[in-house]
Amino acid sequence: MNREKRVATYLLLAFSLVSLILLSLPLTGKVQTFRWVVSYVLSPAPFYANRAFDRFSNIPSDAARLISADLELQEARRRLTESELVRAEADSLRLENERLRGALGIQAAGAKVIRWARVMQRDPLTWNRSVMVDAGAEEGVKLNAPVLGVQGSTVAILGRVAELGAHTAKVLLLSDELSAAAAYLPGQGWEGLVQGQGSARLRLNYLPVDAQLTVGSEVCSSPTSATFPANLRIGTISKVFARDPFLAFQSAEVAAAVPPSVVKEVMILDPAFSK
Repeated sequence: MNREKRVATYLLLAFSLVSLILLSLPLTGKVQTFRWVVSYVLSPAPFYANRAFDRFSNIPSDAARLISADLELQEARRRLTESELVRAEADSLRLENERLRGALGIQAAGAKVIRWARVMQRDPLTWNRSVMVDAGAEEGVKLNAPVLGVQGSTVAILGRVAELGAHTAKVLLLSDELSAAAAYLPGQGWEGLVQGQGSARLRLNYLPVDAQLTVGSEVCSSPTSATFPANLRIGTISKVFARDPFLAFQSAEVAAAVPPSVVKEVMILDPAFSK
């Protein structure tokens, strides 16, 4: 018993001595770093939220990096926990969906497959009509598969697969005169048909005569489209044509969200996406 008391006394004296030494040292970078790290370990609350900015402005860079790394790690752990909850909820909804499909006798949709390909050839004679990409039948590409163009963070309808080779595919662009896609204006709900003109611009036809069209309105694929999934970007209205009194609809010019001339990489969807 007395031995344990002596050990405790010696430890107390040792800690006191270390504390006195630390307090007597000049406030060098290493000492400040140590003090701030200990402060964070003992009381991390002041380093969170809005108070963190004031705290970090006075902390040595080494300590700031250590504390920031730990804060980011804790935030990542919280987000991981949240993602697990979201995943669990998604699994629950999927099971409920399957149960309802079974009760109604609706066949489940097939897996949604996405394939990436690069544009490998543009013919100057068919510049706004078609492009060749480096994925074909051997990579699982199918005829009439929807093709999306990618430019930076923008993804939009580019066209559909018209011809297939073993490792190549010809994409018929939406800007080709033979191409068309059911489309609508999300802001207004008006529905029409986007058609290619063999140029960089598209034409949106068959809009109601009473539709109020404005330049800059977004145009997206319609849920009624037989080729493309719904609500994919097509472009924006760049010009509203004067109404022809001999026609029962309005028309507008559409600037493609992703011009075919700048596309270097595409996403090829499985045709099941549009069903």
